[in-house]
Amino acid sequence: MNQVQIKHFCRWLKLVNKRMNVQLKDDKKNYSEDWTEEVIVPESIYEILTDEEKQNWDYCNLNDIYSTEDIEEIFKVKPNALNKCFSKRFYKLSEDEIKEWARFSKMIKTNLPINEILIIYSQ
Repeated sequence: MNQVQIKHFCRWLKLVNKRMNVQLKDDKKNYSEDWTEEVIVPESIYEILTDEEKQNWDYCNLNDIYSTEDIEEIFKVKPNALNKCFSKRFYKLSEDEIKEWARFSKMIKTNLPINEILIIYSQ
């Protein structure tokens, strides 16, 4: 990502957070109990986040989410070869927000096993 794309991404993410917090309040929901999606980003994306935003993301071990077989099939590597990732939970991402995550995901250019943004949906 170039500097303009990074700034756009950070501004966009700030708006998503703001929208989410308003919607949680309107719906009388609790973020920690009522999240609906977990977004997982490779370290290369995490590193471009503002310091303030980084505080809202956690280290994510994909071995806790996927089986060994799934990791080998999906990412084409052994579990111990996965690159470092971070995750954050969101509340009711809109269709446009999910499309925007996908658009940003296409801008990631590395040769690492996890070279995209992953979204996992809650039950």
